Amino acid sequence: MSNTTLKPDVLIFGGGIAGLWLINRLNAAGYQCLLLETESLGGDQTLASQGIIHGGLKYALSGSLSSESESIAAMPDRWRAAMAGNDPVDLRNLKVLSDTQHMWSSGSVASRMTNFFASKMLRGRIEKLKRNDFPSALADKAFKGNVYKLDDLVINTESLIATLSAPVRERLLAFDPANDRLEWNEQGLASATVNGVRIEPSLTLLAAGNGNPALLAQAHKAHLLEEEHSQLRPLKMLLVKHDLGHRLYAHCVGTSNKPVLTVTTHDCPDGKVVWYLGGDLAEQGVERSDEQQLAAGRTELDKLFPWLDFSTAELATLDVVRAEPKQQSLVKPDNAYARRDKNLIITWPTKLTLAPDLGDRVMALVEEHGLQPGEPMTVPAELKQAPLGVPYWHTCF
Repeated sequence: MSNTTLKPDVLIFGGGIAGLWLINRLNAAGYQCLLLETESLGGDQTLASQGIIHGGLKYALSGSLSSESESIAAMPDRWRAAMAGNDPVDLRNLKVLSDTQHMWSSGSVASRMTNFFASKMLRGRIEKLKRNDFPSALADKAFKGNVYKLDDLVINTESLIATLSAPVRERLLAFDPANDRLEWNEQGLASATVNGVRIEPSLTLLAAGNGNPALLAQAHKAHLLEEEHSQLRPLKMLLVKHDLGHRLYAHCVGTSNKPVLTVTTHDCPDGKVVWYLGGDLAEQGVERSDEQQLAAGRTELDKLFPWLDFSTAELATLDVVRAEPKQQSLVKPDNAYARRDKNLIITWPTKLTLAPDLGDRVMALVEEHGLQPGEPMTVPAELKQAPLGVPYWHTCF
């Protein structure tokens, strides 16, 4: 048993995008932080995300811009600023898969979309493409539809985890719920004992996504805070591994106000690529068995890309659960979420795109608390680092 006691300014739970963004943001402001992760960094929701940093236009498919689409509109520029080194969170080493996203539609939907996308409201945020500028997967003469270019970018999530981990690597620690201990009091987390080392933070930040409810349940037992409700929105994503060579980053738009299909493209270690499929297919997929979802995916691909031959493609499903603050009728939250209760800050990133928004909200709460950066701290050798997660397209096949 170690006699070491560490007194960090902030202890963060959760090594996904929320926790990693926040430790970098706080670190840049001079705060001494530690982060605890029970499994692997980025391993639950973040590495299962499609990596789309979007400005909310896909939410405007109903024909109007909602509060959701407006609050998120500034996010691609915030990410680009961080990638240029002009943000407290430094993403200069981040790999980008695509600088743009496409949106395509066909049939009667195409004309409705044309009118809406030509409206003044969207000028400068979306551009209708000529056929010779279509992405290769849609360049076939058999495709009769419209393609638009959005200024949303798609990032490599594995590179994101590596880039955010690098500056604070020795502070991203493995936490074993079976053996490590947490002690709560009425102000927040009194201490965490990790591999024999006692950690007594001034502030504790819950950024653990699906792991938040269990931590909150322990805090409730200490009569610490009012009830905090979360919601889980499951998806059954589809991975299509092929060697057709087409790289597509696009939303297919139907009559619904949600994309029929959202496609991103990722590299496999063997040189093939994976089309990672979300959108309505993944949302409806939670009602289907894996076999039914695989069949539905093949049917959708044949319908949308009849000129492409997916007969030799390998398909796999991936169950993903998004954890968010509870909303009326399980709608998607509009913004990142953070609130403070004494010495505890509870956060839900709600989506990858909103990480900079979450950083702003948490910094405001830290400043409101009055916490000042403490003395530099050395991390003892007994504290083991949490491992980096691996993308699912490396392990699903």
